[in-house]
This record gives sequence, C-alpha cells and structure tokens, in this order.
Amino acid sequence: MHLQLTFLERALHRLRLLPLPVMDAFASVLFGRALAIAVRAGLFEVLRDHALLSSEIAGAIGLHPEGVSLLVKSFVEGGYLKRIGSTYALTRQGRKWLLIDSPQSMVKLIGYFEMLYGRWGSLEDTLRAGEPASPYYQNFDEHDWEMYVFGMRDLARFLVPELKRKVTLPRRAAHLLDVGGSHGLYAIDCCQRSSLLTATVVDFEEPLRWTRQFIREAGLEGRVNTMAGNFLTLDLPEKQDIILLFNVIHGLREEQNRELIGRLLGTLASGGRMYVLDQMIASAGQSQLARLIPLMVGLNLLNEIGGKAYEVDDIRRWCGAAQRVRRLKLRIPGLTLVEVVK
Repeated sequence: MHLQLTFLERALHRLRLLPLPVMDAFASVLFGRALAIAVRAGLFEVLRDHALLSSEIAGAIGLHPEGVSLLVKSFVEGGYLKRIGSTYALTRQGRKWLLIDSPQSMVKLIGYFEMLYGRWGSLEDTLRAGEPASPYYQNFDEHDWEMYVFGMRDLARFLVPELKRKVTLPRRAAHLLDVGGSHGLYAIDCCQRSSLLTATVVDFEEPLRWTRQFIREAGLEGRVNTMAGNFLTLDLPEKQDIILLFNVIHGLREEQNRELIGRLLGTLASGGRMYVLDQMIASAGQSQLARLIPLMVGLNLLNEIGGKAYEVDDIRRWCGAAQRVRRLKLRIPGLTLVEVVK
C-alpha cells in the first residue's frame, strides 16, 4: 500500500503527532486481509481488459455490492486501482503485482499470506512458550503445500533477476545442490545459465511433486533432479561446486544451522561456493524497512516452526575461520546474500 502524505501530515509525522499505532494495528492489518480476499475472489482479474462499475465488479465476483464499493475505494487509495468516471480500472501497480499471469505476479504469495493469518492466532501462545505447539508443515494438506510452493515461487521469480547479478557460476562448475529448494526455481535458473551444470533439489516429498512439474516445463529433466527427505538427516551428495541455502536458516535453531552448514561445507569441493540467502537482522546503518522486514519474518518463523532471524556474523561463526565469508550487497531491502568460499 502506497500512501502519499499531505504537507500537513508529513509535518505532524515529523513532530510525532500522528497516531501511527492506529495505522499499524487497525488499518494496515485490515487492508492486508481485504487485499487477500479480493485477490482470491478474482476482483483484479475481472478488471484485466476493461474498467467496470463497482456493482458490475460485485456481480462478477459474487460479493455484496456495498462491501465491494468499500474495497475498490480502498484499493484506489492503496494504489492498485484508479477511478475513471464512475468505473474502476487497474493501475500499473495493480496490473504488475495482482494479475495471475503477470511475470511479477504476487497472487500466489498473497494466497499463502492468507494462510498465515489464521496461524497468527496462536502467536501469543508461541511467545509465551518460545516455540509453536507443532511445526507448520505437520498440519499441511495437499492444498496447503500447493499454496506454499507456488507462493514461494512468486517470491523467487521476483528475486531471480537480482540474484543473477550476485551468484557466480564458476566456468567449470558441474554440480549444484539446492538445499530446501522447494519450487527449484533457483536451481533451474542456474542450469539455464550454464549448460555444464546439473543440479539436485533437496526437500520434502510434498513440495517436490510440484518441483518436478516445473522442471519438466523448463525442459531440464535429467539435469535438475530431486531428492526427497529431511535435509537435516539425509546423506547429501558430495563434491558439489555450488550450494544454495536460500530461506532455510531462519527456520532452524542455531545448533541445527551450525551442524547443517558444517555438513554442507563437507560436501563442498575445494574452491566451491555456498550462497546463503535470508532475511537477516540488518545493521543500524540500513533503512528502517531493511531492519523491520527480517524482524517480522523472524517473528513469523518463530510462530511457524520455532525459527528466528539471524545475522551475518552468525554465519561466520558457523563456517569457522577457515572459510572466506563475505556479504554481497543486494538492492532489495530486508534481504541478505552471503557467499562462502571453501
């Protein structure tokens, strides 16, 4: 949601006279819930080709006209719709992020966020106990896994263009291991960049059912393979030239990360590279957005699986002094990429 403050509002904000908790605890939370419902109902899809009256939108998606009138007016203020006379149409932002076939679509990711809303009801219990009653995946059914995999794939499609600039593929690299790779999009992209490379995506069997579909669609059967099971206990393939550990460490306890990274370094060939991508706690010099996002991700992961947000120095400790560890600067706030060279 993009809000343009007036001169007076900006002045009040600087003077700390705007009651921001009202926005944080009421308007932002309700707007997010309304957006998720609208996406699921297809509100933005019916505006794909032409503008419609609010009543016409309501009829097309099966919601009450009075409620839809409030929704579309809210989405105008949020920047996703615009008003043309008495009708409503998509803005560039709405078309880019909220149509299912857009290359930058976040529709599936928003659907996954809607699943999270229900589980946030137990957040207070998690905060008291320090961990959730059970890891989220233990209660997943097939639909939940689908929403998870496709949601994370939406996020990955957004990140891949930035990561291409930073993840170096050595010229003679032949083997890549994608740990907790879910959709496999990062491994697929690396194999599309290098014809010499083969990859193995390791994850639970449930998400890998979809991963194999994406591999077939990319025409990379035989070059991108899958390995089903818990990567914390599996015997992983050795002599890997590249290891991807993307959005994994925030779901594990510190001792699990230390053991996992030690095992991964053992499977990495001399001179090989491991890339760790995560929402890590940012330094004081970074933006508020870059500092806030990892903290919210950490809070969510605590509730989901007993995870937390980590720092780059944690990775350095887990790797030990024998490895070369450096942080690679990304343009995406809240996201950190670390390269480890053995």
